[in-house]
Amino acid sequence: MLLSSLPGCTENPGKDRFAAYFCEEQEPEHSERGECDGGECVVEGHRWGKEIAYIELDEGDLESADLIMEDTWPVPRYEPVKLPHSLTWREDPYGEKYWQFVFYGLRPTAHLLWAYRETGLRKYRDKLMQVLESYSQHGPSSPYGWDKHGTAFRAMVLVNTYWKLKHANALSHQEARLLEDMIRSDAVFLAKPRNFEDSYNHGFAQAAGLLLVAENFPGWPESPGWRELVLSRYADLLDLVIAPDGFIVENSVYYHFYVMAQVWMLAGWAKKYDVKLPGNLWAAVDRMVYVGARIIQPDGNIPMLGASQARQVRRFLPPLFYGLAEKYPEFRHTLSAGMCGTAPTDRLSTYWSGGLAILRSDFGGQKEYLAQTHVTFDAGPFRTDHSQLDALNLVLFAAGRTLLTDSGMFTEDPGPEKDYYQGTRAHNTVVVDGKDQALGDAVLGTSITGDGWLYQSGHHTLYEGVMHWRSLFLLEKDVVLVLDRLTADTPHQYEQRWHLPPDLMPTLEGTTARVENEEGQRLLRIVQANPRGLSVSTVRGGKEPVDGWYSTNYGKQREATVLLYQRQGGETDYATLFAAGEYATQHARVSSSGSGSVYEVQACAAGHAWRIRVDGVGQSQESVSVERSDASCQ
Repeated sequence: MLLSSLPGCTENPGKDRFAAYFCEEQEPEHSERGECDGGECVVEGHRWGKEIAYIELDEGDLESADLIMEDTWPVPRYEPVKLPHSLTWREDPYGEKYWQFVFYGLRPTAHLLWAYRETGLRKYRDKLMQVLESYSQHGPSSPYGWDKHGTAFRAMVLVNTYWKLKHANALSHQEARLLEDMIRSDAVFLAKPRNFEDSYNHGFAQAAGLLLVAENFPGWPESPGWRELVLSRYADLLDLVIAPDGFIVENSVYYHFYVMAQVWMLAGWAKKYDVKLPGNLWAAVDRMVYVGARIIQPDGNIPMLGASQARQVRRFLPPLFYGLAEKYPEFRHTLSAGMCGTAPTDRLSTYWSGGLAILRSDFGGQKEYLAQTHVTFDAGPFRTDHSQLDALNLVLFAAGRTLLTDSGMFTEDPGPEKDYYQGTRAHNTVVVDGKDQALGDAVLGTSITGDGWLYQSGHHTLYEGVMHWRSLFLLEKDVVLVLDRLTADTPHQYEQRWHLPPDLMPTLEGTTARVENEEGQRLLRIVQANPRGLSVSTVRGGKEPVDGWYSTNYGKQREATVLLYQRQGGETDYATLFAAGEYATQHARVSSSGSGSVYEVQACAAGHAWRIRVDGVGQSQESVSVERSDASCQ
């Protein structure tokens, strides 16, 4: 359900419309379209509604249904494509895995079911059954028909279709047998150990699909065994994929909320229909929501960290997340942009198993909420195929928007684009000798909450013979300092990279970058210490090699500018000052000194100055001193 369909909401909401939704006293109204009436609520012992756990699989629209009636198939992220009336189930018009995943998971057929329930016109039901009968004949032999993740969603789509038509008395005996055979075939496939992906998000849908079959067909002899199998698998997923610190092991903010929504939907479905779930479920939800309340940026978007796509959390399944907001006051505060709920108190939060740190100038009330600075810092392990080679990457939100971004995901298909987006050059870190980091772990270092300032460090040795240490200071709202030290016994080419969103452009004054938006408003100033021996350049929309691209949606990308700061040597330092908002329009400078385990910095921005010293650089416990010395800026 879109928020624009809820009472009091429009397609062009006011500034706080989406956030204000989460402060409503009453739970939001849910659509009653197609609900049962009287005796139709229970058919053949089946209770209406139990057939659907993931609510998005029960949605559709008339426009998409009418396209399918003309054999034109809509799949999210792609232009609708005309396919033969008699499908061969070898169709692959885009040659991309995501299209295959959705189409062969039969998810577009939900539009036909929705249209039939909405209009009562039998033509939609007949087209739906024609497609499903065709798949039953040719789909099982398709090279795309047995994707492990896609099969899980197909099982859920088929269970929903079967019982929705049963309750509508719109399924013949022969058609029912056909759908039952299809559902059983998918369930048998999902039950096999080799088809269960237990190390990342796919496993949640695979377990949910098998559980949905077992609970909706309790009379099948296999169902009790499937149910017990799912309980065991789901319990393991909750402990293994949702790490002890609450951050998903894929180190992707997008997939964190993707899984959180799936777990919450299944929990709500199980509670409503008295379905048993593992005892560790609620502890896992608690952990995930704790991270979620802190990692969402002040504008409601997620930081594009790891294999992520754009996600505006306040507009993502609002009725579903309303329930989460009711249960978790800190999450409500975040979703409502400070208008209600309880503000978290930890401005610096760390998640050690994931190597994640989140720094925030303040949580603030409604008036100050959007103006806060929010930094996400990644110093974690490479754990799954959705991890990226991005050790010591950061994402910066300040002055009301994202100013330094991650590049995103774009594709999972092998090729130069995947190599770029997963590789080190696509991230805000330091590239050594033009190569990607090795697969391995970074280490989250010292965390300090000072008097008005925050500090976090981390390091890695993912380039042979090179140790990269990075520390991050949030000195105050709109002022961030990043220190890099790279040490090696032999000279190397070092390239510090800063990725700007597509609508921001830098103007260089020596090594200082003034960053403006398309209206010419200056939003960020980037100042480097010790410019001697430092060269600066930019890249945008490069093709050979691929470089300077940004993707918020799978299969779509835009040119974006990357700032490149290069040095050469053995031991090399960078001290980079970021001054945002009002600070961006005023004078700023930074200088640094020290070597070995000591790093000293003097930073000045808009008349505010800091003297900083870090002792024990790269060691297990660092000591940090920060002294305000505004007079030195005069």
